[in-house]
Amino acid sequence: VPLWLHFVNADPVGDEIIVIFKNGDDLRQDQLTLQMLRIMERKWERAGLDMKLSPYLCVATGDEVGFIEVVLESNTTANITKQYSSGARGAFAKEPMAMYLQEHNKVPDQYRKAVETFLYSLAGYCVATYVMGIGDRHNDNVMLSKHGRLFHIDFGHFLGNFKSKFGIKRETAPFVFTPDFAYALGDKGSEKFDKFVTVCSQAYNILRGNAHEFITLFSLMLSTGIPELQKAEDINWLRECIKPEMTNEAAGEHFTKLIYTSLATKTTQVNNAIHIVAHS
Repeated sequence: VPLWLHFVNADPVGDEIIVIFKNGDDLRQDQLTLQMLRIMERKWERAGLDMKLSPYLCVATGDEVGFIEVVLESNTTANITKQYSSGARGAFAKEPMAMYLQEHNKVPDQYRKAVETFLYSLAGYCVATYVMGIGDRHNDNVMLSKHGRLFHIDFGHFLGNFKSKFGIKRETAPFVFTPDFAYALGDKGSEKFDKFVTVCSQAYNILRGNAHEFITLFSLMLSTGIPELQKAEDINWLRECIKPEMTNEAAGEHFTKLIYTSLATKTTQVNNAIHIVAHS
């Protein structure tokens, strides 16, 4: 069980520093993934896209020991689903995320801003988790802040190492984009939904333009002994997802298809329902 710790800030006017201390998890993989997210974020910003990510701080301080920053004023999408819908069945409901944002952003202009933040952060994490092959993506590992920032946590599986049960893959969607997320954007056919598709394609092509840098950075980590990054072949997932042979137009169309595939994949909602039951 992790420890929730409050550190007094040496700056007398600074806020308390709140972290989780974990013992028993190899946080080097989390640390690497979060560093890659920050690099992706900088690439997007330089190209004029603010994806509003929340790559919290993480540091491994020893063998399976380390600290993780707590992102305040946020909750897991599992808890949000349970709060605004009826138990496990809520995993198949469309309204919970929109209701959560509406409750915490009652003024119309605030709500509009929260949805816009949700749109960009969702797009950023859809692209990033797809490219890095982040696994174990259920509703306890996806969080949403009161102001609309969606973000992922717990990166124990990456580069296409998805979980399976009895030899059957539990994660079949390219990334987490479920009907409740689409509903918060206004659903298919809405202006916000179409903008989300466009932003995803732009963000994907920006990463593709920096493919060699990402592959090199992962290659530099091969000697560290991270469980899922042991040999050069492990990086093939990254090469496959980047699609270097495609034009930007073709790559945009490719990612658009992935969005609709993810939205139609019911196993994501089934996994979410199972997690709600398991942790109730």
